[in-house]
Parts: sequence; structure tokens; C-alpha cells
Amino acid sequence: MKKNIFGLWLLLDSFGFANEALLKDCESGNAKSCHNLGVEYYEKKDFTNAFKFFEKGCEARASKSCFAISEMYHNGEGVAKSFKNSIIYIEKACDESDDPQNCDKMDRY
Repeated sequence: MKKNIFGLWLLLDSFGFANEALLKDCESGNAKSCHNLGVEYYEKKDFTNAFKFFEKGCEARASKSCFAISEMYHNGEGVAKSFKNSIIYIEKACDESDDPQNCDKMDRY
């Protein structure tokens, strides 16, 4: 328990207390909050944490998070470039979304 609290404190300290609510929401399974945290880390070029939160969002059926992971694999941002993994995640984005653009983007791979 102490380890989890310390890890949470480090995360909040480096990320800012303004996002404490997002983190709590993400931990409780809110896919949109996980995605939003991923976006904030991605914009800071912290690809490791961005991937972690996008992955949580994708697992919770947030198509935008699946698409973001696909792009990270496609561009080799924080992960080894992998067209195979990129396709896996773009297919998840397509399956989870009502947005035909996600499916159309599969064609470019």
C-alpha cells in the first residue's frame, strides 16, 4: 500500500495536482480520463507514460487511445517501430469506434 501511495505521489508531484481527478478517474476505469492523461504525457514527450495511459484507455474501449498507440508504433515513438502492432491497434480503434475515419486510416498502413 505504501508503495502505491508513494508511486501516486511521485506521479502527481511530477504531473501536477490539477490532474489528480483524472488519475483517480482513470484508476477507477474511466477510459476518457486515461486517454486524456495519455495525451498530456504525449504532449510532454513522455512516451513511456503516454503509452501506459493510452493502453489503459484502449483496454477500456477508448478507440482514440487505440489509435494513439497505433500511431506510436507506426512512428516509433517510445516503442520500437512495428507495423504489425500498429495494424493490431488500428484494427482495435476501428472496431471500437463509430468514426469511419479510424477504419479509413487502416488503409494507409
